Amino acid sequence: MLYANRMGITMDHRQINNLWVNGLLQTFSALGLDVAALCRGIKSIEQGRLAPGQQVDLVEARTLWHRAVATSDFSNLGVEVGLRLSPRSTGLLFPLLLHSPSIRTAVELLVRYQMLISQNGLFRVNDISSSNSLLCTYVPARSSVAVHPQHSLSVITAALKTLGSISSRRIRASLCLPAGLDAEGISALLQYPVQAAGELYILELACEGMDEPIAGRDEHLYQLTLGYAEGLLRAQNAGQGFLDQIKHHMDGEQLVQTDIDTVAAAVGVTRRTLQRHLDDQGTSFRKLKESLLKERVLELLVARHLPIAHIAEALGYADVSTFHRAFKAWFGVTPRQFKSQIGS
Repeated sequence: MLYANRMGITMDHRQINNLWVNGLLQTFSALGLDVAALCRGIKSIEQGRLAPGQQVDLVEARTLWHRAVATSDFSNLGVEVGLRLSPRSTGLLFPLLLHSPSIRTAVELLVRYQMLISQNGLFRVNDISSSNSLLCTYVPARSSVAVHPQHSLSVITAALKTLGSISSRRIRASLCLPAGLDAEGISALLQYPVQAAGELYILELACEGMDEPIAGRDEHLYQLTLGYAEGLLRAQNAGQGFLDQIKHHMDGEQLVQTDIDTVAAAVGVTRRTLQRHLDDQGTSFRKLKESLLKERVLELLVARHLPIAHIAEALGYADVSTFHRAFKAWFGVTPRQFKSQIGS
């Protein structure tokens, strides 16, 4: 059944992610990066800002980060960005955590609602080590473009900064990060112990009085923001379920040839109804098809290392030159240049 937000749901979950991306772009600019060059090919970003109601997909977000790291002079760009991001970038999440009943509850809410902000990954509470500590893992989402560690570090750093603010700096942390990262440099920036070993992002959070009330909290404001956040999460999940349903009907061989009338018939609605529901999710058939094409192209190019001619044929492009033009319109570079920028 198609999802629609015309049944009394007025909340727009896209706005939270929009705030985060625009905060990220502003921070890149403040750090001296050429935002216009970073955003080349991302049509929803104009003049260094993400248009209202628009989102970047995971492929675009990760491409943005790979380009940023490649052109930045900062060895730990993710930490630098996370420390500078404004609390406003988290939308309603900051006031929700600020007025939570306790630090422990705030961490649990951060885990639950993180996906409203960023689709890059999610936090999981692994274990309760003691009454005053929590063990968490940050798990990057799977995608045709591999996550850059600095991307994940930006999210983790921003989360630590937020938790530090609401706990009046009482919270302590120690991190175990993937091998190869600059543990000493990251530790110096965060002022927390850091190890770089293994493959995971593990955070141990400790705070005396983990379950004590947060000073100055407002229970009424907490309940209002909690209800709002839950509504946003439901809207996001329902919207994503609808989009996944449509992408399922779009996907397959000769994806380039798939048209809206065929998909509308497959889900049992008219073309106009399908487009209206897509509009409710801040997208269109063309945008969704383009997003799916990019996922498939990068899966075949970067993950499976297939030749360009095979990719073009499999997806239904008329010829290799047509595929090259489409790819350059998306990413601003040729497939060969993109692969050298991103890696596998």
